[in-house]
Amino acid sequence: MSFKNDKKPLWVDLQINGYGGIDFNTPDLSVDAVKTIVRRLNEDGTAAFLPTFVTGDPKMVLENIRTIVKARKLDPVCEKTIIGLHLEGPFISPHLGAVGTHPIEWVVPPSIERFMRYQDAAEGLVKLITVAAEIPGMSDFVKEVSSNGVTVSLGHQMASTKEEIASCIASGARAFTDLGNGIPNMINRHKNIIFTALTEDRASIMFIPDGHHLPDEMLKLYVRAVDLKRLIAVSDSQYPAGMAPGKYSVCGANAVLEENGLLWNPERNCLVGATTPMAQMMRLMKERIGLSENECIAIGRDNPLRLINM
Repeated sequence: MSFKNDKKPLWVDLQINGYGGIDFNTPDLSVDAVKTIVRRLNEDGTAAFLPTFVTGDPKMVLENIRTIVKARKLDPVCEKTIIGLHLEGPFISPHLGAVGTHPIEWVVPPSIERFMRYQDAAEGLVKLITVAAEIPGMSDFVKEVSSNGVTVSLGHQMASTKEEIASCIASGARAFTDLGNGIPNMINRHKNIIFTALTEDRASIMFIPDGHHLPDEMLKLYVRAVDLKRLIAVSDSQYPAGMAPGKYSVCGANAVLEENGLLWNPERNCLVGATTPMAQMMRLMKERIGLSENECIAIGRDNPLRLINM
């Protein structure tokens, strides 16, 4: 599977867990591997991105953060392309459906001390963190993290109504992660996080337009219901992206990559990230949803940069 781009790399991706066989969430990450994934992403149209760490062993996360920092210091291309880090967890919901494919055993309550260990290892490079709004103490956590210039996004949560997320929004949360995913398969037809997020004008919406995570009807609804400035496309790419269909281990769980690019966990019956790079997703948004080139640039470059204050 190849996604060569015939134009200069353009897109900014706030959520890349891995790509082309290289995983940011395994213990064997090396500086050379970081260099390889950066160049592969550049070739396939991504100009800048946030390596994303899902819920996992904190010792491994800390070590891999340090590896990325080292790669940026040693390699100008890495420094230019890796513009920050995204912590997707571990302060999320442990409930099935909301937790997605994140290892439940590593989910923990919000901790400023834990976050600062990550941020210190990153030398301030953490730009985005995803948390669950309903966890006790989360609004205080959001307030402190936001006051230090880190963007907080709400996701992998059971919170579904404005009342449940109001305190986190008031405390500084500015986005929703992977809207329409990272929730139970069955939700209330009226009171659910999708409707809540679409009508919460103070927060942006990050979503995965890969043709698998959301149907075209849902993507059209997002585009029609929300101001374009609030929409942010992310790839949620996992390391099997660009590899042959087959069986893989993703986040310590079994995963299957289908011929059509769908990556899923048969045991939990959930998706485990995506395998479609931003350049291809933007083509999908133009061809199937009807967005213009300028609109794609907004949701795939300008709005992501604005969300992380760049």
